[in-house]
Amino acid sequence: MHLLWAQRLLKIAIMVHDPVFDSTENQALLVVCARKTIRRAAILGIVWGAINLVIGFFAIQATPLNAGILVLGLLMLGAGVTALNKPSIHSLLSEAAVSVLLLCWNIGIAIFNARSGYGDHVNGHGLIWSAIAAIIFFRQYQRLSHLKEAIASMDHAKMKEASDLCKQLFKSRLKQSPDLVEASSRRYRLQLMSKSVFCAQRNLSQAFHMSCENFKQCIRDLDKKRLRVVVRHPLGKIAYAFDKKNSDKIKGWLATLPAV
Repeated sequence: MHLLWAQRLLKIAIMVHDPVFDSTENQALLVVCARKTIRRAAILGIVWGAINLVIGFFAIQATPLNAGILVLGLLMLGAGVTALNKPSIHSLLSEAAVSVLLLCWNIGIAIFNARSGYGDHVNGHGLIWSAIAAIIFFRQYQRLSHLKEAIASMDHAKMKEASDLCKQLFKSRLKQSPDLVEASSRRYRLQLMSKSVFCAQRNLSQAFHMSCENFKQCIRDLDKKRLRVVVRHPLGKIAYAFDKKNSDKIKGWLATLPAV
């Protein structure tokens, strides 16, 4: 019963977002962001695999039983390299699966040592880091699994165009670009266009394109001196604030738009 409710909540969490993100432009941006996230997870997988290889190399000298962590470390390293070269949901799932095997192995070894009277050999830090790694990989898989088909089928030229747009947004100078605004955290930038707005996060983990009407609905209170924007993005809720100068830019842009 609890498992069924958990599955329903997971589906709701994935599906609750504005339908504006179903457009072709936003699908391309979602794929770019998803691939970037998978590559970051791949680097983590490579580092985690390398750490376990080193641990396994020294542990195997104590007993051949520790060969398992050496093999699993090699598998994690391979899964990370694959995800880095060819980012996909399948490669991310492979990293998640190997991370769980590493966690299970560490738990098994801890139980074995405890029952054999070697409780002082139980490494609590190893169990904690293994659990953290497994949670991180599965959390990323949960967030991106609904984009499996989009990532596999998206045209490479369209992805490159979307990626270049995001990068160009942060290459432009704010003082020389009256149509650009930046959030107070400097993590997000917006390009204010004639009938729409384009937003991207600095590390390309989130980006979107929406009409000015939809964007206006995302602003919490237009009467405030410092605006705050909240967007229900498919990859997680985006919430960012603007200082007075950038807020005035947004208000001035909205004032020039034709009434709907």
